[in-house]
Amino acid sequence: MSGKLLANGRGRLLALAASVTVAAAMFYVQSTEHPKQVGTSAAPPAPHSTSAVAQSVAPVPPEAALVAANAPVAARDFQFPLSAGKAPEQGLQIHTIWVARAISMMFPDITTIGGYRQDPLKWHPNGLAIDVMIPNYHSEKGIELGNQIAGFALANAKRWGVLHVIWRQGFYPGIGAPSWTADYGNETANHFDHVHIATDGGGYPTGHETYFLGSMTP
Repeated sequence: MSGKLLANGRGRLLALAASVTVAAAMFYVQSTEHPKQVGTSAAPPAPHSTSAVAQSVAPVPPEAALVAANAPVAARDFQFPLSAGKAPEQGLQIHTIWVARAISMMFPDITTIGGYRQDPLKWHPNGLAIDVMIPNYHSEKGIELGNQIAGFALANAKRWGVLHVIWRQGFYPGIGAPSWTADYGNETANHFDHVHIATDGGGYPTGHETYFLGSMTP
């Protein structure tokens, strides 16, 4: 499964991906039977505050396909800077920017990444989270893409300071056991159309930072 994370049959930057040393982490195989089939609204709200995510997490059901695995490890890292990606970086902290740039570079199918916004929870207002919007998220290809992005973030959790990932009603901490979230009533609130990635921040940028895939310099 770890091979599937960075090699998806489309040959997306395989040599570069293989050069990255990534931390062991939790990532999953998406279950074909999800806890609940959520209703689809004609106009889903903007990416939902990850509310209840930390406040109301359902216990892990026995049928949940949440798998512990080791991420791939490689020998070295190509030291070339990552340019600004699909996420607006104003208001984001440095670890969040790092994740957003890496995902933008590694997954060219992604065209929209949300970042800073007002929200009742701290993640987006404090520049600690991004929402990676998945095109055609109902399709097999879209689900696979979301799985790969979630797994990529979790595989690099230690490196990038990733605290948790939420995707398709699954809550995946950077360290610890994954679980299902409650059903919040629509696909956006349940994170079916985007992968939410939260980091520990690392402080606000000074403008002198250089971001690489496997390292960062202030």
